[in-house]
Amino acid sequence: MDAATRPAASLVLPATLAAWLIYVAADFWTHAVILAPYWKRNAEYWRPMEELFQLIPVGYASFLVYCFALAWLLARLYPDSLTIKRGLRFGALAGLVTGAFVWLGVYSVFRMPASAIAYWTVCTGAESSLAGGVAAWVFGARKPWRHVAAALGLSLLLLILAVVAQNLFVPDVQLRP
Repeated sequence: MDAATRPAASLVLPATLAAWLIYVAADFWTHAVILAPYWKRNAEYWRPMEELFQLIPVGYASFLVYCFALAWLLARLYPDSLTIKRGLRFGALAGLVTGAFVWLGVYSVFRMPASAIAYWTVCTGAESSLAGGVAAWVFGARKPWRHVAAALGLSLLLLILAVVAQNLFVPDVQLRP
């Protein structure tokens, strides 16, 4: 990305939206498919499935706030030198650090397996890395809203594939009421 296409404050909104779409899709894959058997084995620590399903919007709203902060920080820290690689790296670092501290705090008040801290920290780092890379991709775009539309399409495709994978590979773990 050259100085002519540096991140501007007006691009924080589309970068946030694209990052959030990818974050949500990655989170669904992570928890509803890849780690679903782990979460099922530790179900006694969680709310009943119906309550978890009802609270999904709260979790996804928190991802939106996080992605806004991530996009805003990327624009502030790398105003002239933001690249997708930097977005991926910064997102990973931000996700690993916040994930570790948040989940250590949660662990201090809830009875849950210590392995959940490691899983959540790694997942938060990976999901945040993707969000940072996508945000940087939007910041560098000549037509940022087209990149948001591409992120939407990719996210929808990933969500559909995740539901199919969930039903094929973890049929006893349905994360729906």
